[in-house]
Amino acid sequence: MHSGETGQRLGQLPLVLGMPVIVCQNFDVSGGIVNGSIGTLTKIRYKVDNITGQRILTSCVVKLPDNEHERAMESLNNHEFPILDDTV
Repeated sequence: MHSGETGQRLGQLPLVLGMPVIVCQNFDVSGGIVNGSIGTLTKIRYKVDNITGQRILTSCVVKLPDNEHERAMESLNNHEFPILDDTV
């Protein structure tokens, strides 16, 4: 499908724990979670559409080993940061 038909998004991408990812927008500039940050996908959260049964990503956790801030949240491991759904 042409990206013009998907609001300039590339369509569906399977998410696999352990896959490399690149942060593609500035989430927390002072925290170092910025466009171009390279990390590894460690957790996935989604909701299920009751009509289609499709899983829809709501958030994920990415390990950013080069980030100088060790821990974003008490429940996460060192260098793991939450990435939330883009609702803008």
